[in-house]
Amino acid sequence: MILTTKTLRLRPLRRADTDDIAKVIFSDPEVVATLAHDTRRPGDALKEAAKWTDLMAEDGDRDIWQQGGLGLFAISPLHAPDRIMGAAGFYLDRAPEGVWAGEFFYALGSAFHGQGVMTEAADALTHAFWSLPDAGGVYAVYWDHVNEASGKILRRCGMTETGRRSLRDEYRPDRCRAMFEYDLWRLGQADDMSKPEAVGIAARRAGAAVAEGILEQEETLAELSKAYGAPLPLVATALFRMALDEPGMAYLERRNPAYPDLELKGF
Repeated sequence: MILTTKTLRLRPLRRADTDDIAKVIFSDPEVVATLAHDTRRPGDALKEAAKWTDLMAEDGDRDIWQQGGLGLFAISPLHAPDRIMGAAGFYLDRAPEGVWAGEFFYALGSAFHGQGVMTEAADALTHAFWSLPDAGGVYAVYWDHVNEASGKILRRCGMTETGRRSLRDEYRPDRCRAMFEYDLWRLGQADDMSKPEAVGIAARRAGAAVAEGILEQEETLAELSKAYGAPLPLVATALFRMALDEPGMAYLERRNPAYPDLELKGF
């Protein structure tokens, strides 16, 4: 299945795209900071990219495409179909009800942010999913207060915020701790221009982990300050406290009304 929009071409991801996904997504600290991965070490980016292509590519280990479902799509400019800008799509399973259900997610190289690319791609992917005769439902999560652009895209896709998703329901504790280590590393690498954004995201995500007992508060704040190289700015402190008061991540979903109790599981 190939989808085209006014400016984009979306085709099923393939294993052969692993290197490109590693470079465009997992080697870009600005992108990884909104995901749930740790790619600090040599080879990590390629390893994380392979997890996506192994599971959700057209020729991956799961036969979702062959069964009539949808996996991940490579996003390219319509005029340059060999250039991968990012990936977007679904992690789906057959629910006991016999319909497709799962998670919608995406990642776009930071060089293409702010150009309306993901909005355009998400529109096409939403139409493709709900055109399936056996579409059951999808959910998505995002880091609210630091990545509101994602929230706007998801709502445009017809998804509704129905509450919050705890980190423990979405990720293993060791993965959350790895995310924090990555955020500390990114903060230590950031220049003066990017530090304010980096510390805000790090504080937001760390606060969520502290709220669920995955990290310890005093130690976490001390490590954030050390990585920042100074006392935390007021904005970062406010984001940390907000995460304590509103644990978890923003959770949105869209369901086929015929299956109101459908269980939606993620990647």
